[in-house]
Amino acid sequence: QAYRGDTIVSGLLANGVSVFSRSFKYHRPRGVLSASFLDPGCTVQVGDEPNVRGAHRRLEPGMVVTPQNVWPSLRYDAKSANQLVGRFLGAGFYYKTFMKPERLWPAYEQVLKRFATGGRVSPETPHGFYDKRYAHPDVLVAGGGPAGMAAALAAAEAGAEVLLVEEEYDLGGHLRWGDGAERAALAELAAAVAAAPGIEVLTNSVVTGRYDDNWIAVLQRRHPDRVGGGFGPAGSPVIERLVKARAGALVVAAGLVERPYVFDGNDRPGVMLSTAARRLVNLWAVKPGERAVVLSANAAGDAAAADLERVGVEVARVVDARSGGDVVRALGARNGTLTGVELGDGTKLDCDLLVTAVGWTAPTSLLNMAGDKPVYEPRAARFLPGGRLPGNVYVTGGIAGDGSLDELVAHARAIGTAAARGGEAGSAPALRIDPHPALFKGATHGMVDYSEDVSSKDLVAAAAEGYDSIELMKRYTTVTMGPSQGKLETVNAVAILSEATGRSIGETGTTVWRPPYAPISLGALGG
Repeated sequence: QAYRGDTIVSGLLANGVSVFSRSFKYHRPRGVLSASFLDPGCTVQVGDEPNVRGAHRRLEPGMVVTPQNVWPSLRYDAKSANQLVGRFLGAGFYYKTFMKPERLWPAYEQVLKRFATGGRVSPETPHGFYDKRYAHPDVLVAGGGPAGMAAALAAAEAGAEVLLVEEEYDLGGHLRWGDGAERAALAELAAAVAAAPGIEVLTNSVVTGRYDDNWIAVLQRRHPDRVGGGFGPAGSPVIERLVKARAGALVVAAGLVERPYVFDGNDRPGVMLSTAARRLVNLWAVKPGERAVVLSANAAGDAAAADLERVGVEVARVVDARSGGDVVRALGARNGTLTGVELGDGTKLDCDLLVTAVGWTAPTSLLNMAGDKPVYEPRAARFLPGGRLPGNVYVTGGIAGDGSLDELVAHARAIGTAAARGGEAGSAPALRIDPHPALFKGATHGMVDYSEDVSSKDLVAAAAEGYDSIELMKRYTTVTMGPSQGKLETVNAVAILSEATGRSIGETGTTVWRPPYAPISLGALGG
């Protein structure tokens, strides 16, 4: 049983399902991590459509959901035997094996393709309809959180035609799963956006790339328009639409992405981010566990603990990382699910839910595409924009700095006005940088890239082999090269390489994010 607005994962989790997939290489059981489009453990098959992001896609009547790349079943996956030979599948193993004798290459291919991740497409799959559109907004705002909405409103008030693009199904960003005051602020902003005649809103859509002279690609997913005429069966939905926009100004208000914490067992079902726990509780009324431990280094972790207690989850302990508290190991049953945790002082606690809140990653990809290079700010323990943007690209919101909701909105409004008038971003009130503990990896090794099954031990081994540049390490180990494309794991990978080489995180630098920011189907590219 599920309700309108439930995602595939929230609906299944509410009905007692906690494992949604098996990992790429070792076929370890995977559950909810971020409860968002980026969630690496929630990719499923829907009917004949493979690789569906189950933590994002909403449930529909009659939907048939099955796991991918398991045999004979998700619960009993024979391919999990790969864990027994894990010592031979470390960093770069594919460069060292299956090379000789060459005459056996066809046989190797037949074996390896059975372990390839992803779902299946039948040759009989009916062709859907994909669309394209050309747009020429004065201002395009990437991100529909509070800063994005405020920037769009200010630009429209200054006379600009604005295109506001949001990846989620609804505007609001973190306000959607916030407290009563935050939801009231969201209602006010959303009402103002809906009433503004100069703002076009695209939800369930994403800015995938910024190219020369603000040529911007926007992907609309599962567009509600219906096909008529000679394009396809009457009443067929547009599966995806690629919007090719030439914008006078681009405002990047992409917010922040919560990053995982690296420790032994961090990929077990039952270990999730604080934003995931708050999404499940406040958006879908799903109780993610019965007894929880919360590792908190910030207000988001504290709020998650309060939300869990409010809905009846027993919070066994809030481990305050700001005071030196740590989690070193997630303990589990034979089926892989969480049964307890071991703390830094050796204490062991029984629980079926571990929530971590250890810091944030600024998704600077659109800024990188505009020529900027992020710089590391040790006080905030995250990368920030480097300030090398062209005059028609602006940045606001959490990706630009810290502040109260009122301060972020004020900054965004000033940026929106500047974007509409072609002014300087320097007229906006400065955002502060709040201190945050630098928490990336605990005292034990764990998973860094959940999509590619790359562990911190793999990264340390690669550095020892001479792959001590983050770009070389990326290619050798495939860290950040999975479906999440580094949005969850880049900073952790950089921090671990930094520790292994003795360089600072700033000296190590980060990988270059290139378009597309999000996956685009060949159908959408073909139009």
